[in-house]
Amino acid sequence: MNERTFIAIAATVALAGSDCDVFNESCPVTTPEVWGQVAVDLIVREDYTRRCEAPVGNFMADALLNYDYDLTDEGADVNVRMALFNSGAIREEVTCGALENKRERIPQGPITDQDIYQLMPFYEDSVVVVRMDATILKQVMERSVANLGLSGSEGAKGHFLHVAGERGVQIQVDCGAQAQQYDEENGVIDTPGERITGICLGPPDDCREVVGTLYVATLDFLVGSSDGKPNDGFAALHDPSVQVLETYLPVIDVIRPWIAGYAALVDDPDNYPRVEGRLDYLESCAAISDECNAVK
Repeated sequence: MNERTFIAIAATVALAGSDCDVFNESCPVTTPEVWGQVAVDLIVREDYTRRCEAPVGNFMADALLNYDYDLTDEGADVNVRMALFNSGAIREEVTCGALENKRERIPQGPITDQDIYQLMPFYEDSVVVVRMDATILKQVMERSVANLGLSGSEGAKGHFLHVAGERGVQIQVDCGAQAQQYDEENGVIDTPGERITGICLGPPDDCREVVGTLYVATLDFLVGSSDGKPNDGFAALHDPSVQVLETYLPVIDVIRPWIAGYAALVDDPDNYPRVEGRLDYLESCAAISDECNAVK
């Protein structure tokens, strides 16, 4: 059990019977404030967001990808080329995380701070930029898809990742191949996994395989920068070649400007965010693909 899971469980016990608040220590919204607009419904059901490419996940990952990070204090001149946002940070509960109240979607139209705090109750997590090579990135993504195809809640785990990439991204997934085996108690990878058959960056007509090193934006919780223990399967980041750069930015401070300004930065903002094929499920994933495609 990691530290954040322990805190969440303790808070659930302490606040049993109240309207608030299993994930964080306060309900930050008394009068909702509109932060922007969303052009489409954002489905937030966890059985969807934890195994399917989902518009809400693409939205969050895009926010991390497109932020203008100032890492001069870290002595780094970086070009963030990918972003990873774990589905476990996207929640369906409402009333500041009360377990008995859930919603299926955030409807198109105005989106408020309350919507975001409920959607992303770990809003105080900070963003980090990680320098890793393509081999490490593959292992991180192998963990993301390791549970696909398992039944019930085991097939929809929070270590499933939503992705964004410079000018686009496509990650091919073979659900019939060997899944990564991860020792959660000791935080080590027992079997690397062979489900990720390709990772490329760019538009569909010019998507180029990731090689060498690149900078990836994600959350500090995943890399374990606060306690030294990578979480949700990021054990590959134990590799000494990996460099973690702290931005000291709460993720909420990265998401908010994206909500306000994404329309000027994306193609076809009237139909954004949407499923784009960022995760390319091969024929062996047909059953999962069909279920994902059926969600409206």
